[in-house]
Amino acid sequence: MQSSEMPGPEFHDFSSAGKFFSNFDRQILEKDDESNKHMKTKITIKSPSRRHFPSLALLFAAVTLLAFAPQPVRAGPSYPFNANFIANFESVLEFPLLHVTVNASGEATYMKRPSAHTDDQRVNLIDGSLTATYTLTPASRMANGGSGPIQDTLVLTLVVPVGGTIITEAGFLFSGSYTITGGTGRYTGATGNGVFGGLGFYLTETDGIGAFALAGGISFSPDK
Repeated sequence: MQSSEMPGPEFHDFSSAGKFFSNFDRQILEKDDESNKHMKTKITIKSPSRRHFPSLALLFAAVTLLAFAPQPVRAGPSYPFNANFIANFESVLEFPLLHVTVNASGEATYMKRPSAHTDDQRVNLIDGSLTATYTLTPASRMANGGSGPIQDTLVLTLVVPVGGTIITEAGFLFSGSYTITGGTGRYTGATGNGVFGGLGFYLTETDGIGAFALAGGISFSPDK
């Protein structure tokens, strides 16, 4: 992406992260209450009690601080890239693999109110590893000045190494690395990498809520 043609960086103020995470407990409580109202089957997986919510928020804050810590200088990415999301997920167990579908929304640099989606997240329950391909899509942003048929998307591969997932009584914590593998529209040919971390917990046997954050770098294609 030529510097003279690159749209102004859509940097977002991440100083509001404290408010973002403090509201996480409230959203969890609302989801939990709604889930209880509609619960029709017996739940065998322990639902997080209200006394666990403050500790979950603190755990996620710790993971986020780690994710947003200064990273070693990389030769590839030319611009910083940061993002945070709140997510809903559904899972299907085929032991030892847990297949997860995630739909999330949040904030990211160079993106306006992006959504994040994956339907191929796989967690190995034996060794704690995880792989997933996420597609980030800015809100109301189409290629070719907003009139083209191709929507802007950014594609990332997320990897959690062996031992990178921690199971708790209320849910789970995870951390790993991401690689930008391309995209469409203004993100065609984009590259980059960085780290990420997050948490999640179940509201029912298969569904739950979570949050995750990314920090690293991104390079745009020279012809974009």
